[in-house]
Amino acid sequence: MARPDKRSEPGREALERLLALLDPDPGRAAREFIQLRQRLTRLFEWRGCRFPEDLVDETISRVARRLAEGIEIRSDDPYRYFCGVAHMVFKELLRERRRERKLQDPASWPPDQIPEEEPDDPRMEVLLRCLDRLPEDQRDLILEYHQGDGRERIENRQAIAHRLGVPLNALRIRVHRIRARLEEWVQEEVAKDGET
Repeated sequence: MARPDKRSEPGREALERLLALLDPDPGRAAREFIQLRQRLTRLFEWRGCRFPEDLVDETISRVARRLAEGIEIRSDDPYRYFCGVAHMVFKELLRERRRERKLQDPASWPPDQIPEEEPDDPRMEVLLRCLDRLPEDQRDLILEYHQGDGRERIENRQAIAHRLGVPLNALRIRVHRIRARLEEWVQEEVAKDGET
């Protein structure tokens, strides 16, 4: 994964906000932070990442920067928000690995052209802002619904449906409606950003 831009590293105030989010008491916040790092490290290890600590650092840095920008995480369990950001970090890692494998393929050498660095997708920041606009239960649902891959994702969705006491199809419809609203908000935000 590309190394994060050092200019965008979160400052002291951002980290203090992050700790306050975990717990108002500094001692408990420090313990919560250690547990958060351990849980995120296990998450990335479970995904087969070779350097999970780097990915944990990137995840925490992104959340801290978002807090410094003034977003409000209203969830009772901030770990879910961190998981959503970790999922995006992991997806970026997969895209980078695919790009590297393609470049290492002997059949693609010499390349027709030198690939340019892909710019950060501004829609990702917009999506995070729009997720924050959702009611907490809907935001948690859509983040949880999209966790995992393959068989794990299917089992996860079945567990959500069971917990909510609804058929799987009703869960899909509910998530589809939330996603449609998010897509509408994202398009509006991207259009506004394009006007400025």
